[in-house]
Amino acid sequence: MSSQEDTVRTDIAPETEQGICIECGFCCDGTLFRTATLIPGERGNLPELIEANSFEEEGKEYFRLPCRYFSGKCTIYLDKKAFVCSAYRCLLLKRLSDADISPEEALRIVAEAKDLCEEATDIFKTLTGRSGRIPFREVLAGLNSIRTGDNESGSKAFDVELLVVRCNILEALLIKHFRSREDFEKLIMK
Repeated sequence: MSSQEDTVRTDIAPETEQGICIECGFCCDGTLFRTATLIPGERGNLPELIEANSFEEEGKEYFRLPCRYFSGKCTIYLDKKAFVCSAYRCLLLKRLSDADISPEEALRIVAEAKDLCEEATDIFKTLTGRSGRIPFREVLAGLNSIRTGDNESGSKAFDVELLVVRCNILEALLIKHFRSREDFEKLIMK
């Protein structure tokens, strides 16, 4: 073994949290965020696909989400990545760490949120004719144009309202279990 292999990784979450993160992926797939913040000096030292998706705005550096290394789960989980990838801890993980919820309850919440996200995305795809992976933040952004551009009645109007309801339910779930209210308000005020 090389000395690098002997080194204990300090940026790896406890095993229980890893299982939740790997199952969830909302912080990577565009469900919770459109961008991830980089720490000063990271650009130029990141994996290729993160580097290619990075940018600077108002003196701060970011990379766009969904992460290009996310394909149902992180494909570089044990490799070098941006600091935020190992450092970010959602509200659900904090509650798990504080023993406010069990690992089983955390997984149930993740599954419920994933189901709601998939339902909303499927309705959005039907309404727009789009296909492929569409991040939830993009569904929300497209929702306003669908609502303002929709003067039809019948099943399409019903589908638009169903999409609005699904998005509202998912947003409430994300605020309650994954994001603090203050954090969420900062996101929508941007």
